[in-house]
Amino acid sequence: MKANWIDLLPTAAQNAIIGEMTPRAFKRGTLIYARSEAPDGLYLIRSGSAYSTLNSPHGNKLLLRIMRQSDLFGETVALDLRPAPVFVEARTRLETSFVPSRRIAAVARAFPAIERALALVASNNLRAALSALEELVLLPLQQRLQSRLASLAREAIRSGAERDCVIEITQSELAAMMGASRQAVNAALRDLELRRLIECQFRRIVCRAGMTARR
Repeated sequence: MKANWIDLLPTAAQNAIIGEMTPRAFKRGTLIYARSEAPDGLYLIRSGSAYSTLNSPHGNKLLLRIMRQSDLFGETVALDLRPAPVFVEARTRLETSFVPSRRIAAVARAFPAIERALALVASNNLRAALSALEELVLLPLQQRLQSRLASLAREAIRSGAERDCVIEITQSELAAMMGASRQAVNAALRDLELRRLIECQFRRIVCRAGMTARR
């Protein structure tokens, strides 16, 4: 299982956060929080997966990230106590450990390493958002699809994948990440298959070693 920023804290700070956690479970499809809602807290995924999205008033969704076991969400809210910047929805049955924002703030005052870790997470999230924005605005679909798959593959490899990397994602989810139609994404995926860079399977994509090389 991959490490998260809580796992990397000094032991005392880590235990302080863990001591504040309570279990929360959600059914598939549950909206955990919406953009601009009042601050809630920090969630650690124990099992299942969740979507982080931007939603338009007309029902369109831009999928920012699929969060899985050991991932956390809600860090931005926990850091600045302002309304949430994204929507989060349970992709599957979701089991989490939850810490209210007010308790995170109290523990962080006692353990400065927690506040530093939250600030680093916020910085990394900003960099990731700018990278995704650059891809959406400046790159053609084929190029940004390959770039995103390579990024997802590298993340999966850090989680313990070996050799060919399996990304658990549907083609509809990938299209939502690309801000493109499923038909257009399917055509781009077929091109990558012909080049033997990927193999599309049911609800997942196998990325060959050449996909993970940084460009």
